[in-house]
Amino acid sequence: MGSTYAERLGEHVRGLRYDDLPAPVVRQAKWCILDAIGVALAGTDKPWAQAVLNESRRQRSHGRATIWRYGDTSSDAMAAMVNGMFAHSMDFNDDIAGIQAGGLIPPTALAVAEEVGASGRDLIAATALGYDVAVRVADAINSQQLYIRGYQPTAVCGGFGATAVAGKLLGLDAPQLADAFGIAGSYAGGTIEFLKDGTDTKRYHVAKAAHGGVLSARLAAGGMNGPRTIFEGDYGLFRVCSADSRPERLLVDLGSRWDILDTSFKKYPFCDGNAAPLEATLALLRERRLAIDEVASFHYRIKTFLVPYCIDYHGDRARKFRPRTELDAQMSLPYCIAVGLLRDGELRVEDFDPSMFDDPRIHAIADRVDAEADPELDKVPLRPMSMPSIATLTTRDGRTHRMRVDYQRGDPRNPFTAEEYVAKFHACADGILGRTLAERVVDRVMGLEEIDDLSSLTAAVIEPRESAR
Repeated sequence: MGSTYAERLGEHVRGLRYDDLPAPVVRQAKWCILDAIGVALAGTDKPWAQAVLNESRRQRSHGRATIWRYGDTSSDAMAAMVNGMFAHSMDFNDDIAGIQAGGLIPPTALAVAEEVGASGRDLIAATALGYDVAVRVADAINSQQLYIRGYQPTAVCGGFGATAVAGKLLGLDAPQLADAFGIAGSYAGGTIEFLKDGTDTKRYHVAKAAHGGVLSARLAAGGMNGPRTIFEGDYGLFRVCSADSRPERLLVDLGSRWDILDTSFKKYPFCDGNAAPLEATLALLRERRLAIDEVASFHYRIKTFLVPYCIDYHGDRARKFRPRTELDAQMSLPYCIAVGLLRDGELRVEDFDPSMFDDPRIHAIADRVDAEADPELDKVPLRPMSMPSIATLTTRDGRTHRMRVDYQRGDPRNPFTAEEYVAKFHACADGILGRTLAERVVDRVMGLEEIDDLSSLTAAVIEPRESAR
C-alpha cells in the first residue's frame, strides 16, 4: 500500500468496480447525470457559455466527445470544459461540501467515457468516484474555511475529482493516478473576487477544473509525474490553502462511504445560501396567513461565509440590492427573496435576466430584506451542503414571526422525489430538445447500466433541426 495520501487515493480509484457500488449509489449517479444534462441545456445560450464554446471551436480539437446541444465533437478535455461551463452556467447544478459537483463530475465523466468507448456501467462508477474524491478533498481541506479565506472550493478542490474520473476511465494504474493528483495540484486555485463585480469567473472555475482534471490524467498516462505529497507535503494543499485542514478525513471510510449520496440538488437557479431563507419565508407566509405587503422587514441569520456572497461584499451592499449582472442577482439574498416571493417559490432561469432588474415590485420587497452572520450556524458542517437560516419576519403592526430551516428542498435530508428529478429535467430540456427527445434522454440515463455504447445517449442531447422536432 502506498504511503502518501495521493498514492492511497490512487489505489482506491484504481480498484473500485461498478459491482462494488450499492444500488442507492447507482441510482443517485443516474440522477446526477440527468440533472447535469438538464441544467447544462438550460444554460447553453448565456454569453459566458458561448464564449467557451466559441473558443473550443476556434481550437478545433479532435476527438469523439460530444458538445451537448450543439453536436460538435471534440477532445475529452475540451468537451468536459465546455459542457462543465454549460452545466454551471446558471448555478442550477447539484453541489456538496462547497464543490459544484454536478457541474463538474458528470460532464467530465461523460466526455472521457465517450472518448474511450466506455460503457454505461463505467460511466456510473467513474461518476461515483468523482464525487467521492472531490468531496473528500474539500472535507479534508475544510472548504468552509476556504470560503472565508477568499478561495472558491470548486476551483481549489474540484480538479482532483475530475482527475479521478478521467484516470479511472483512462485505465491509469495506481502510481499514475498518484502522479495525476500531483499534477492536478498545479490547477488548484481561484478566488471569490468575482463577487465584487458579478463577473463570470465563478462559472468558469467549474469548467477549468474539469479541463484540468482530464489533462492531469492524460499527462500522467503519457509519462509525466507529479508530487505525490500534493496533499500533506510541506507545500502541499493542506498547508498552503488552509489554516484548519483535517487531513485524516481524506481517507476515512474509504470504500464504504459514498459521498455522492449526500449531494444537494437545487430547486432554484441561485446560490444555495439563499434557499433556506426563501423556504423559511414562504412557510411563514403560508402558515401565518400573511400577505407580503403586511411584512415590514425580512431579516435572516446566515453562515458567516455567506455574507459577502448574499448581502454585503466587504461594505459594498449596492449590487446586492440592485443587481447589475445575472451573477449579482443569483448571489443576492434580497433579489432572490423578492423574486421567490413573487413567483411563490416557482422560479425560472429567466427570472435572473437583466430585463427583470428594474421591476419596482422586486425593489419594494428587496428593500425590506437584511441579514447578518450567525456564528452558531457556522458550527453546522458544510458537508453535505448545509446552509441553514433563521428567518424573522416583522409585520407592520409590530408582530414577529420566526422560523429556522436547516435543509432546503433537494438536500439529502429533504430530498426530491423521482417525479421531481424528472420534472426539473423536462423544465430545463424540453424547450431545446423537444419533449420526445427529452424523454429519450431520461430513458437512456435511467437504463445506463444496460448500455454498452453511450452514443445513444449523447445523440439524444443534441438539439434537433426544427423540421425534425
